[in-house]
Amino acid sequence: MLNFAFCRRVVLVLVGAVGIMGSAADSQVAPESKPPVDTHPKVEPQGRQRIGLVLEGGGALGLAHIGVIRWLEAHHIPVDYVSGTSMGGLVGGLYAAGLDTDEMKKFVDGIDWHTVLSGQVPFQALGFRRKEDKLAFPNRLEFGLKGGRFRLPSGLNSGAAVGLLFDRTLLPYYDLQSFDDLPIPFRCVATEIVTGQPHVFKDGSLAQAMRATMSIPGMFAPVSHGDMIFTDGAAVDNLPVDVARSMGAEVIIASYLDSGPTDPVTLGSLVGVAGRNVSIMIAANVARSLQNADVVISSDVSKFGTLDFARTDDIIPIGDKAAATMSAELEKYALNDADWAEYVRQREARRRTKVPIPQFVEIYGVEGVRQKNLEAKFEKFAGKPIDLDELERTIADVQGTGLYSTIDYIIVDRDGKHGLRIRPREKDHGPPFVNLGITILANDSNNVQFGMATRATFFDLVGPGSELRVDGAVGQPATLSGELYKPFKAGSRAFVAPHAYLTREVVPYYVGSTQLDQYRIRQNGLGADVGFQFNARSEVRVGQDYQWYSSVRTIGQPIGNEFHLRPFVSAVKFQYLGQDDMMVPTSGSTVSAIYNYYTQRPNESGGLSQMTGRLQHFIPIKTREILFGTLQGGTSFGANNLGLAGVSLGGPLRLSAYSRNELLGTDFFLIQGGYLHRLARLNPVIGDSIYAGGLFEIGKMYGGNPQTPSLPFDFTGALVMKTLIGPVLTGLSIGDGGRWKWYFGVGRVF
Repeated sequence: MLNFAFCRRVVLVLVGAVGIMGSAADSQVAPESKPPVDTHPKVEPQGRQRIGLVLEGGGALGLAHIGVIRWLEAHHIPVDYVSGTSMGGLVGGLYAAGLDTDEMKKFVDGIDWHTVLSGQVPFQALGFRRKEDKLAFPNRLEFGLKGGRFRLPSGLNSGAAVGLLFDRTLLPYYDLQSFDDLPIPFRCVATEIVTGQPHVFKDGSLAQAMRATMSIPGMFAPVSHGDMIFTDGAAVDNLPVDVARSMGAEVIIASYLDSGPTDPVTLGSLVGVAGRNVSIMIAANVARSLQNADVVISSDVSKFGTLDFARTDDIIPIGDKAAATMSAELEKYALNDADWAEYVRQREARRRTKVPIPQFVEIYGVEGVRQKNLEAKFEKFAGKPIDLDELERTIADVQGTGLYSTIDYIIVDRDGKHGLRIRPREKDHGPPFVNLGITILANDSNNVQFGMATRATFFDLVGPGSELRVDGAVGQPATLSGELYKPFKAGSRAFVAPHAYLTREVVPYYVGSTQLDQYRIRQNGLGADVGFQFNARSEVRVGQDYQWYSSVRTIGQPIGNEFHLRPFVSAVKFQYLGQDDMMVPTSGSTVSAIYNYYTQRPNESGGLSQMTGRLQHFIPIKTREILFGTLQGGTSFGANNLGLAGVSLGGPLRLSAYSRNELLGTDFFLIQGGYLHRLARLNPVIGDSIYAGGLFEIGKMYGGNPQTPSLPFDFTGALVMKTLIGPVLTGLSIGDGGRWKWYFGVGRVF
């Protein structure tokens, strides 16, 4: 099991955050310095000591705090102040806002933590062109060229999904003047990383404060406010006893998460040693806090990992059990039934549950055309009760443009009227944006394709909504291309897209299973498309290109496959991208079709028409299984003797038991049916899931050489792993005639 220290160290070292945290530790003086004393009035308990509950940070381990609170509530132990850090800040903030333990459990159970922690906008919410980007570069690597410099994102996860959860839950507290005005006065701690000092949040946006306290460096992007930049508070005060004291608490109940001793095995690497230094620093400030607590409730969570959010039902009861072991110390602070009822009544009286109807919508933080576009999208929420589900769907659609890191919302007052403020934040690293990808495709040791590719996307160069897309790749194939996408007018779905491209690829030529020759194919061209995007899933294009198209033999004897053409090419293309994931879809369908007419063809006079199409469908079975099917086909409409200008099959997931391009002809079909089973979930910081499954393929190639098999087929077993750098695929395929091949790939699978 991953423990808290190990998971935190992996994240920090992955992105260089250990250095940031180390420098913060050198300069911070949090354990010795006292946070500022609050001046806001507090609710004074009558005739008893004021009790502060302090909750430690610890990822999913912090779910035990819910159990601690449940035990305290059941035994009438009043809490007058709450302070917390990281996950302790999340649980503490919800408790302070009036949620009971059942509501807190419902809150955490309702979160798809794996998706939230991955930091990815759901594929279905992406705009069409961002879907194309993700399919061309199916990984989580995005960089930027903002200001003309290559920039890294500030975290693997923008925190957008977490922020929306807080916005939804805490919206009734939109006009909160002080965290002392909550049902229970509350504070949370973050690290201000410019100075390395602790920052205690006591007013402002409660949602933003909770987001800041759990912004683990490297995992979540920091939260900025003015000139200050905030990250997770664990480095400076992971168990903020001193904060609760400064609020006025006379008795401190500290909820401590005992993650067990360090496993020496984890110290055998650079990551392990560097991460251990971070955990020592955190443990030191926790130890000082424990000495200043009056009652310590120690929850033994050593059997769980910091990312075990799916094990809520196992972790929460540990807090109940830990509190029960301290019952003798705790029950001396218990209230009788009458006093408890009065305490609860006063607390509930301060809880807010109502959200006013917004009379206007305000877009805050962007200007010009983007502001007007956003106003048009969100104006439908004015003048009626807010439908939070619809609001968040609209936010997801806007995030699908790829321009914004986070979009949050809050109610504001203006001229005596309530309004809905939408606060989009543009990404720190772009635009322009840069995608990078690695492609490896091999189905024997002598047939390995390796490539590295990049895409740079520039926005609004020739008007609102326009994009300049520049692609480059080295290896197999090598490409350089550019496209200028421009809507006919702002907001239009119709567009024009002039483009140019250079491609070079080395292609083998087979007779039977024997490779006779090798050719270098060049296909260069320029042209323009006119198209229409129906929605975020589908697009159609009609275009005209002029090409320089050649095939030159580099190995072997001349057998008639060489040609040099300069055709005009008319094309019609359609795409429907209805799947739910860029790497391994679990549901939905994809459709693609392209028709090309060339005014010249190899070996004969006249033109050439070709069309290819593909249909895929994915069906989820229960929670771990996926059934999928694919139907592909292509035709040259009766043309023959096309050589390497024809259609081909062979290679991984295109009749995997055959070599790449081994089957060459004029027309083909390919039918595939498969099954995948999810074996395990990966740490969402570095990956997603591991699948195992099987695939049956059967096809037919027409117009090939005499040794082309009549009905080639194969059975394939495979492992697929969804990782930070993209899907990794490996397997073994056994086909007709005793053929077999192993294969390995990094890059797009489906």
